[in-house]
Amino acid sequence: MTSRVPRRELLAYLIGAGVAGTILIGPYVLRAIAGEVYVPDRALPMAPIVVLPVVWGLWNLVWARRQPAIGVASWGAALGLGLACFINLTLAARGFWFRSALLTVPFLPLVYWLLWGFVVGPLNEALGVEGGVPAEIPRAGAR
Repeated sequence: MTSRVPRRELLAYLIGAGVAGTILIGPYVLRAIAGEVYVPDRALPMAPIVVLPVVWGLWNLVWARRQPAIGVASWGAALGLGLACFINLTLAARGFWFRSALLTVPFLPLVYWLLWGFVVGPLNEALGVEGGVPAEIPRAGAR
């Protein structure tokens, strides 16, 4: 007996991971440039931002599987709040915490609310992840 991941859940994971992976390019490149410009003689602490697409994919998979009573934008904001708290705790545990890091607590959920409401949610709808019928994609040569 083989087990399969349902197509809808696989799509949910791929949407979340794909959006996060695409968006992640900007902060990663900016971090490298800012490090070279502002602190060229010092190495910046490495942040585990490469796992962000996995987290987004799994969070969207849980959304697709559970279909909670809150909207997808609020679901994304909850992830942002959790990650903002995790970031602050990680910085404090490593001895790198600074007062401005607290700004991530209100800022990250807002950004995540926007991204999940205007990017992830519409992709979920268009591809049938939210229980709807996926948009029909015309095949090449079909009339």
